[in-house]
This record gives sequence, C-alpha cells and structure tokens, in this order.
Amino acid sequence: MKYRTIALDLDGTLLNPQKKILPESLQVLSQARQKGINVIIVTGRHHVAIHPFYQALDLDTPAICCNGT
Repeated sequence: MKYRTIALDLDGTLLNPQKKILPESLQVLSQARQKGINVIIVTGRHHVAIHPFYQALDLDTPAICCNGT
C-alpha cells in the first residue's frame, strides 16, 4: 500500500506535553513531504491557534480545524 497523506492531531499526538513538536518529528515529516506525501493537521483547535505549528512544519496543505475553519 502506498500512502499519500498523513493526517495528524496536535494535542497528544504531534505535540509533546510542553506543546512543542519534537525535532525528530519535524525531520520525519519533512522527509515524507519530500517523497510527495501530504501532511495535514486535523485538530479541534481554532485555525489561528495552529498557525505556529503549521509554519514550523512548513505546510502548504489544507488544515481541518474546529467547526470546519
């Protein structure tokens, strides 16, 4: 099976207890993007609240946020 998309929640999944993305996660997700895999944030947070994480991941994909924003 070939994966085309990785969809990640933030709290309890991508973020550690200090609300940071681990360097290893940044590296692996960057490698996935270089291979053509889409990385998408899916969260209950407001779209404004995910902006720093979206930037840290250097994403250009849509994000699924609270109430569909």
